[in-house]
Amino acid sequence: MKPPCEACKQKEETLSSILGEETVSEIVYQLFNPAASRSEKQNREESLIEKLIKRFLEEMRGEQLDELFDSKLLKWAGTPGGKWFRDYLKHRKAKQKAWEKLLEMVKRGEVNPSQISVEDLLHHFLSQILEELGREGMVDLKFQRDWLYGNVLVAYPEFTEKSEKIIAKKVLEEVFINLKGLREIGCHETEEIGWGVRQSYMLWDFDEQQHSYDLLDVQETLVKTALHDPVHMRISSEDLKARIPYHETSSSNVILIDASYSMRGEKFRGGIMAALAFRELLESEYKQDQLHVVAYNQKPKLLSRGEIVKLKPYGYTDIGQAVDFAVGLLSKGEGNKNIFLITDGEPTATSKRGQTPEESALKAAYKAGKADVLLNIVMLDRRPELRLICEHMARLNGRASITYVDNPLNLKEFMIKFFFDRRQSLSVHRAG
Repeated sequence: MKPPCEACKQKEETLSSILGEETVSEIVYQLFNPAASRSEKQNREESLIEKLIKRFLEEMRGEQLDELFDSKLLKWAGTPGGKWFRDYLKHRKAKQKAWEKLLEMVKRGEVNPSQISVEDLLHHFLSQILEELGREGMVDLKFQRDWLYGNVLVAYPEFTEKSEKIIAKKVLEEVFINLKGLREIGCHETEEIGWGVRQSYMLWDFDEQQHSYDLLDVQETLVKTALHDPVHMRISSEDLKARIPYHETSSSNVILIDASYSMRGEKFRGGIMAALAFRELLESEYKQDQLHVVAYNQKPKLLSRGEIVKLKPYGYTDIGQAVDFAVGLLSKGEGNKNIFLITDGEPTATSKRGQTPEESALKAAYKAGKADVLLNIVMLDRRPELRLICEHMARLNGRASITYVDNPLNLKEFMIKFFFDRRQSLSVHRAG
């Protein structure tokens, strides 16, 4: 029997294929970070989505929707007459019709997806969008019991490894928009001569004992040939020029994200966004560098792909154990070694018997310094007691920096800028 034609099979339509990957990426990012919404809602005209919903509500005026009701349902809703419940179901049905109509208009080319407000999509069609994203493997719908009404299950989306990659790219794009000109910095380099991936300005006479032909600078070679033989352009061995590449530095880094309960809210989201942006930068442009992302409360955990966006803050804060864990990870790394310690409070737990949480943190900072690890402490709280501990840790480390970030959502910009500034300072130092 002839096997079925794979090419003839009709591809299943997805939200990405209809609205486009860019629009869906923006939807995923705004689900993760609602603060990314940029639209002004004051004094704006009625949107296409609102017009569609209003239109279908008008068409449904007078419908009773009796097929959706029974006495038990009305009793459960606590409304014997059912007026508000009927209005709710009519509105939900109108939104479903508007959703289907909108997708149909996009597919027919009547509406450009780029002209549809992502904020409006999420506001009016959240349940439909989550269902479609679930089909594409970008979210998993999870259920948990409401803390107030124990017999009510509340659904919430959990991001996946696929959506984590999308979010990381969007976060890094936002960083480069906020820090204009940062992309022009390029790779971090030193003036040491060696093998690298980009050419330098240094021209040497070609020596086949030292150089490979891949290092030949054709343009400079032809210029020198033209100076002594402009008519016949015969290239001699003396004309050959080699361009010597820079030696690029490498670094090993650990981001320690405080995952204790006090970090809930924007502080926690800011830490996650910083880790995602830093990892995306290294994976796309600095592949020789290493990054480990660790979440810590009373116990540190090394996070793999897809786990960063699933983090939930809970528990206490054991800074000492987290720093020791990071130093252990960096002991296997190469190049400059850095720990970025993100916290909003003093240590409240320790795994070391006979030590207080503060003593454990101070000893860990001292040991990190002995291991030649730079400790970068990022404070998300201005309390004097936290600052006192952080300053003591910095003194014991000997190679530490302390920074206070006022807005946690700006933490990602600080991390990327610190990375570039640090690399440039190392390049200047080694060049000298």
